[in-house]
Formats: sequence, structure tokens, C-alpha cells
Amino acid sequence: MPDPHMRWRHCLVASLLPLLLLPACGGPQDGAGVPTGEPSATAGPTRTSDPAAYAADLIELTNETREEEGLPGLKRSDCAETAALERAHALVGQGELVHAPMTPVIDQCAPATTAAENLVNSTAQPIDVVKAWLGSPGHRANIIDPDLTEIGIGCVPDGVKLLCSQVFLGP
Repeated sequence: MPDPHMRWRHCLVASLLPLLLLPACGGPQDGAGVPTGEPSATAGPTRTSDPAAYAADLIELTNETREEEGLPGLKRSDCAETAALERAHALVGQGELVHAPMTPVIDQCAPATTAAENLVNSTAQPIDVVKAWLGSPGHRANIIDPDLTEIGIGCVPDGVKLLCSQVFLGP
């Protein structure tokens, strides 16, 4: 039986073009429909040529969502970002995005006792990625979980797409 203080959740976003989320998120299958989103016509050019800027946009949009929900923004964590970059690099070239257990992230980022992950592999605008995550119950749960207080995102090129891991930590 896992330690009740060390919980982990994860979410999966498959290759996105235009933007497709799979309902394989947050513990048991939630059976929710598969949300889709088209790239925003007003969003401007994607920043896929600059992985760090893309990641920064994802963090900013994630925190805007939390603030709209009355939650404090997530603090950037170097440890979560390192874990996210490691996860993203490990998934480059894979046909399917598959999550690894989050226990090593929790151990690496102690004193964190909670970790969660959202993944994306896309050419979509950051705003469209976050909108799609918010349209999926498990992804949304990670973004607005009040027990999660820190964030790190690592994005790496994967062909013409950016593969990003969004890692959340909590006390």
C-alpha cells in the first residue's frame, strides 16, 4: 500500500495536430469524452522554435487559469523543471507518450510529497494546449489542484513538434 502522504497523478496528452487529448488521465479512467481544439486563429505564430519561451508561455497561461479559479499561482521550481526536461527528453521519438511513475520525481524534489504531470507533443499555440488541457477533467484537475504549489515545464524539439512535460509539485 502506498504511503498516503505520497500521492501522484499524471495525465497524458498524445501527439497534437491540430490538438487532441486522450482520456487517459488522473488515476482511474474517467470515461470522459475526447476533447479537441483547433489552433486559435488569433494567437499569432507559434513559438516552437524557442522551447524555453513556449514553456514560459505554458506556465503563464497555467497560472492565469489558477488565478481565475481563485487559486494562487504556481511557483517555478528548478527541481520540477529538471524532472520535466528529463521526462521530455526520454519521450522524444516515441510514437506514444507514456508516463513513468512520479515517485522518483517526488524523491528527487524532496520535501515534495505530491507530483503530477501533463504531457503534450504539438505544434499548437500554448493557449490552445492549455485550453485543451482544461477541457479534459484529469488535466484540468492537475492545473487547478490547490495542493499543487510548484511547477516546472521542460520542452524539447521532437521533429517539427515540441514535446513538453508539465510537472507539478506539492508539499
